[in-house]
Amino acid sequence: MVRDLTLPDGKARAVKWRDLAQAAGVYALLVAMALVIGLREPFELGGAFEVKRKLSENRKSSGGRTTREWQVEVIAWELGDLVMPGITVTYTAFGRAGQVETNRIRLKITGVLGDVIDDPKAMRGNTPPAELIARDWFWLWVAAAVGAVIGAAIGLLVYRNKRRRRVTNLVAGMARPRRIDMTSERALERLLAIEKSGVLDRDEDRKVGYLEMIEVIRDYLGARYHIATGELTTSELSRRLERVAPEQERLLVEAWLDACDLVRYGGLRATSAQARHQLDDARALVVTTTQMQDAARATLVASEKSTKAEEAA
Repeated sequence: MVRDLTLPDGKARAVKWRDLAQAAGVYALLVAMALVIGLREPFELGGAFEVKRKLSENRKSSGGRTTREWQVEVIAWELGDLVMPGITVTYTAFGRAGQVETNRIRLKITGVLGDVIDDPKAMRGNTPPAELIARDWFWLWVAAAVGAVIGAAIGLLVYRNKRRRRVTNLVAGMARPRRIDMTSERALERLLAIEKSGVLDRDEDRKVGYLEMIEVIRDYLGARYHIATGELTTSELSRRLERVAPEQERLLVEAWLDACDLVRYGGLRATSAQARHQLDDARALVVTTTQMQDAARATLVASEKSTKAEEAA
């Protein structure tokens, strides 16, 4: 509290309420001065003290004087004997402005450890680690759920494989199982859908149509020759086909893919007519490779029959 201020001589005095305080405690610092305009900003009390907020109020004192009082919330962050610096008070009196500074306040800040330790700056030692034992069932449930999903997927695959049956011709004599080939039909359906979508007729979407045709042919080749084609380049796919496909089929596939790569990677801007021609070539590729495989299968069956007839003779 600043008291007994005489203007314009410029005298101010600060008074502490208690000599003993605790660290990190919130306290009230009162400053009062007659005819005071304000406190100098920024209002700072040094690194050991933190100013939280300031409140001011005008009061009527004895003798008809008006006194302005400031209440400042302060937190002390250091221990031991501290000195709160003087507070600068600005005023205007008799047509002139001036400022005065209050006296410094000495405080003793103690810790919050109680009366066990005499040293006010002593800190409590580290608490030893506490053993916490708890069983975590989360990952066990996750593993069980993953195992259930994998088991269900395997069971579904086994069930679907068992349902697949070979179609057998009911004719007199020895009947040969015949597999219904749906690979080429599915590829032709997808190519027809690309044609009907009109993507090959639009200049801005034509390259997308090429990418869709390439995807159809790659899926067709992967299903027919049982190879993974998704991540293979054209050259890598050709090397894979060398081991599983006849040479005529492989050359036909390479020629078609090379023509598409000119648009996909080479920057060639194909016309609508060229795109439709490439689509027709894709249909021809599917039909031709299917016929080649059927012809090869028929030749093999005929050879087996001839061998059996010779053995019987």
